[in-house]
Amino acid sequence: MREEDIRPAQLQEELKALLTRDRERWLQDRDDFVRVECPACGHRETINPIDVRSYTFETCADCETVFYNPRPTMEHMHRYYAEAQSYTFWANRIFPETEDARRRNIFQPMADRVASYARKLGVAGGTMVEVGAGFGIFAQEIRQRGIFDRVIAVEPTPDLARKCRDKDLETLELPYEQLDLPAGSVNCVASFEVIEHLFAPKTFLATCHRLLRPSGLLILTCPNVKGFDFTVLGVENAPNFGLEHINMFHPRSLRRLVEAHGFKVEDLCTPGQLDADIVRNQALQGKFDLSGHPFLKRVLMDEWENLGPGFQKFLSDHQLSSSMMVVARKIGTPGDHA
Repeated sequence: MREEDIRPAQLQEELKALLTRDRERWLQDRDDFVRVECPACGHRETINPIDVRSYTFETCADCETVFYNPRPTMEHMHRYYAEAQSYTFWANRIFPETEDARRRNIFQPMADRVASYARKLGVAGGTMVEVGAGFGIFAQEIRQRGIFDRVIAVEPTPDLARKCRDKDLETLELPYEQLDLPAGSVNCVASFEVIEHLFAPKTFLATCHRLLRPSGLLILTCPNVKGFDFTVLGVENAPNFGLEHINMFHPRSLRRLVEAHGFKVEDLCTPGQLDADIVRNQALQGKFDLSGHPFLKRVLMDEWENLGPGFQKFLSDHQLSSSMMVVARKIGTPGDHA
């Protein structure tokens, strides 16, 4: 898979204009932003503030999670996601035009992986909930595999929720905080590229814990701020750093967060496929100078066809990719393993 397959350059240029307008809306309530503790460990001391497109990010002095601080209130964020023009563009242009590539390269393999975990860990059958279902591709794929009896897509953004319903998915158009499913009624909660957007990740994990049956399965993906492209390009310059990515975890801090909320981590990996391609594209576009990096120049440019795939596999195999996944089981009450 190439970056161009899922983020076509032409569409990205159109998206930038919409993001500029959304960014202005995001910042218009800046006077009401609130300071927060580290979303991973609760530590209050921070270091190394950096400015990323008029946003201030700080690094936790304890666990090194990078997070937006101060940040909009939860109510402001709900309103933003309901009204953001960039999300309408994703729903009506980017997802439809890249659906086949995303289905083939991302969501079919992910559905196979989730089905395998469900069988292996004894949670097949019953109900699965996907929080932040987006365009509905994963929910559709996992439903087709018949591994769960019921699949629920939770998607608060109106245009995306509509796309899920168009796929005949059982869809709840509401924020996760408003989920009123019975406690202990869900076999598996999956959430892909969502937790980095949330005002309060701890509240989200508490909700997942409440919904899940004993030994129920939690599967999350999110960016890894210590991954290759973030490290090489810098968070402030990485093209896959989104406007609303307000919590930037890494393997150690994500494990700490999940385990502190009553889960046992069964697997934590970085299965990303695009790190090397992203940095290569930045160099090809003249946005990153490889002249001072002879090793990277050799791998990403001079011998790309021979060395690139193996280099990406090395990154993925050693928790060095910027795409991260955790698989965990409910084993206790939140706080038991803090």
